[in-house]
Amino acid sequence: MMSKIGLLVEGDSDKLFFESYFKPHFIRDLKVRTSGTKGTCKILNSKTVESHVKALRLQKCTKIFILIDLKTQCDTTTYECIKKLKDWYKSKIKISNDEDVIVSVVSKDIEAWMMSAWENSDNKSKSNLKRKFESELIKKKSLNEKEIFKKFNTSKKPIKRENNKSLDYFFEKLGL
Repeated sequence: MMSKIGLLVEGDSDKLFFESYFKPHFIRDLKVRTSGTKGTCKILNSKTVESHVKALRLQKCTKIFILIDLKTQCDTTTYECIKKLKDWYKSKIKISNDEDVIVSVVSKDIEAWMMSAWENSDNKSKSNLKRKFESELIKKKSLNEKEIFKKFNTSKKPIKRENNKSLDYFFEKLGL
């Protein structure tokens, strides 16, 4: 039996993905917290992150993953290298007693993991998935993040770890 896993994610659409898709398909005992609410992002605030990590520990999570997007919307600095972003993030956010905390970079957005259901998505972003779904609509309209997730979820297409390196890395760290 797998241990309880904690996740700290950047925003509401990330939380929706993990609670509504990932949890029922892969890890039932998953606790998801978001660093921001209603469009705010606090994944770069060390006090906020530390308080979420403490809360997940109190919920008996044996491993806690902090997931940050390579294309994070929380900072003006952009990184093309996952390792550089991870090193920078770890130096910025200092978690006390961090042997149970794993920082993992989602390349480029969580929507790229969804896009893996159809194709290689290592260099894809939210805009790629958005365009895919908008092009399938009879009435052309712009989709928001929740609508993009709904379209993905109703497609019933499984994500494919072989189509995204960061997704594969995350599965490896989970032991799946």
